Amino acid sequence: MKIWILQTGEYLPTDENKGRPMRAMNLSDFFIKNGHSITLLSSDFSHQYKIHRTKTFSSIKINKNYKLILIPSIGYQTNISLKRILDHFILGLNTFKYLIKIKKSDYPDFVFIGYPPIETCFFLTIWLKINKIPFCIDVKDQWPHIFLLKSRGYIRKILKLILLPYFYAAKYSLYRADFLTAITPKFLNWSENFSNNYSKNNQTLYLVPNIQEISEEKLHENLSWWQKKVGIDITQKNKIIFAGNINNAYDFDNLTLALLNPKLEKFNFEVVICGEGDRKIELEEKLNHKKNIFFSGWIHYEKLLALKKLSIATLAPYRNTFDFQMSIPNKVIDSLFFGLPIITSLTGEVENLIKEYNVGYFCNEKFTWTDQIENCLNDPKNRMKISNNAKILYRKKFTSELVYGKFVEFVERNYYKKRAEKKSC
Repeated sequence: MKIWILQTGEYLPTDENKGRPMRAMNLSDFFIKNGHSITLLSSDFSHQYKIHRTKTFSSIKINKNYKLILIPSIGYQTNISLKRILDHFILGLNTFKYLIKIKKSDYPDFVFIGYPPIETCFFLTIWLKINKIPFCIDVKDQWPHIFLLKSRGYIRKILKLILLPYFYAAKYSLYRADFLTAITPKFLNWSENFSNNYSKNNQTLYLVPNIQEISEEKLHENLSWWQKKVGIDITQKNKIIFAGNINNAYDFDNLTLALLNPKLEKFNFEVVICGEGDRKIELEEKLNHKKNIFFSGWIHYEKLLALKKLSIATLAPYRNTFDFQMSIPNKVIDSLFFGLPIITSLTGEVENLIKEYNVGYFCNEKFTWTDQIENCLNDPKNRMKISNNAKILYRKKFTSELVYGKFVEFVERNYYKKRAEKKSC
């Protein structure tokens, strides 16, 4: 089968500073493993590094079954900005320009579309429907609704009017997809209700990351790095960690109060905060006098693997926004793989995981961040039980083989023969 995957905003196999493989690269690998050819369509502009990869339409051959198409756009420096909206519109138009030049012999058999951005999804949907090519849309964010979440009254009404074309384009695309996938059951339910697409093939496709084991040799190398560069001994297994962008996606206020609470001073533990972001300086200033708290900055994935392998818990202070409440972030799934109990106050899907499977510590009015960090440190026997539960849950529900492997088999079973029959007619 010729499979197309449209996915923007992720690391690509040709990026110099290769980040961790995400949805597009992981899914591509599973299709290729099953003998299919992949064309990965993405933006020339790197969302992570805010730089252009080539500035032009580019076709890059990764191997005989794997091709990358880079589509140009103007780029942007701020994630929430008018320029980003313009960038996405131009990306959508340029995607359509690319599509109308394709020879019929190069048409795909099936297309997997990452949503958002709305514009590229909309233009690709039109082209696919004209050419009667089956496709699914993979919903990972609530665009354009997410722009309305913090607005009220007249401002909300005006904003909704401005965004009306985006609502139309989004609904048009989602409704016409052969089926929808989404990152959690709640996200899928929202997608169905918004689009009125209740296809029997709609399904949850968890956002599982590509997690690697670290070899003993690499582990030893990274132990030395942590000692020399950050000044900590990660073999002393007493680390609680945070790894991510230190920005407003997280609510660090209650976590900071807990880390400053004298109740925790009697415990021998260290907190390692990995990452960069808008709030890093503010967080460092609040915690700079604490000798057991370390800021490592952005670190290479291998070094993070070594840290996770030898830590005791992970901090997940996500804000309780509607989109996060409906999600299971890949950092949470990471924690399950490593058997790291999750300490969080995020309600919704993550809260349900913690309570149903006993894989972490949920913070609320009854059990504060201070209480739950203390519970984690004070009862190693229960912590080990939670750790084992996390590993079991990962193996039962969140492995790449289970999620992506089954999806590839589903596409083969439902679309391979049908498409071949149509071509022969």
